[in-house]
Amino acid sequence: MNKIAVIGKVFVDIKGTSFAPLHKDAKNVGDISFSNGGTGRNVAQNLAVLGNDVRFISTVTNDQIGVGVLEELKSYGANVDHVEMLEDHGMGMWLAVMDNEGDLQTSISKQPDAKLLEEAILRQSVYALDGVDAVAIDLDVSVTVLERLIHVCRKMELPLYGVCGHLSIIERNRHLLQGFTGFICSREEAEILSDLSIVTVEDAIHVANELAKKGAPLTIVTMSELGAVYVDRRNATSGHVGTKKVKVVDSTGAGDSFFSAVLSELTDSKQAEDALKLGMKVAAQVIASTENGLIPEMLDTIR
Repeated sequence: MNKIAVIGKVFVDIKGTSFAPLHKDAKNVGDISFSNGGTGRNVAQNLAVLGNDVRFISTVTNDQIGVGVLEELKSYGANVDHVEMLEDHGMGMWLAVMDNEGDLQTSISKQPDAKLLEEAILRQSVYALDGVDAVAIDLDVSVTVLERLIHVCRKMELPLYGVCGHLSIIERNRHLLQGFTGFICSREEAEILSDLSIVTVEDAIHVANELAKKGAPLTIVTMSELGAVYVDRRNATSGHVGTKKVKVVDSTGAGDSFFSAVLSELTDSKQAEDALKLGMKVAAQVIASTENGLIPEMLDTIR
């Protein structure tokens, strides 16, 4: 069983899905749901459901909602002993508006207290990384945290993988990607980081290679309906993995689930192409459901 430490934020997601095409100047009738989310929390859930020994490092607010987040993660098998409970602003809130096709149209994000989260991560990382096989981190944390984790993982010879919960931090500090073993981002994020355009699969491989030259040696770019590409400069390999078309119910969490499955396979010594194949299967299951991530009932279909 792979032992993986996951570092990132917790959010409560409030999602409104319209029954008909959205109109910004009219009342849109639809459905509203509440669920636990956040890139870090989603990755912890996905990895645990995939059978990994997960240690989650984060903060939640010390209230009924925060307790509920931890209880849900524990029900999936994740270790939450390294999640600190704060009296206020321990987690964020994400308000999302989806169209009748299940695609995200706009959102508003209330962030957890950045300084308190940083302090908690630095404290808990001293203990939580002992004995793990790999570390996954949401890049939407402070530069101090990223620099510290890069240093610690180098010293402990731990693979470090990054996923973009939000691009702003790493866009301003692109040099930090050099400290990562692997980095996964979307086509849009890759275009911003590389200052290059992606239209075709060949474009994506070229951009992934350019990013890998200056950043993580294993760089993966997801391209929605076109699948994903990878470049691994450690063994001079690259490739493309396609995806089957599925009916989109809710695209929230698809990127987190893809990242989780890829990381699970890579930590299990699988090749990048095989890791991407599982990532596509898992993401397809999540997209075709109302869930933010993988749940045990999906495993039979995936395997």
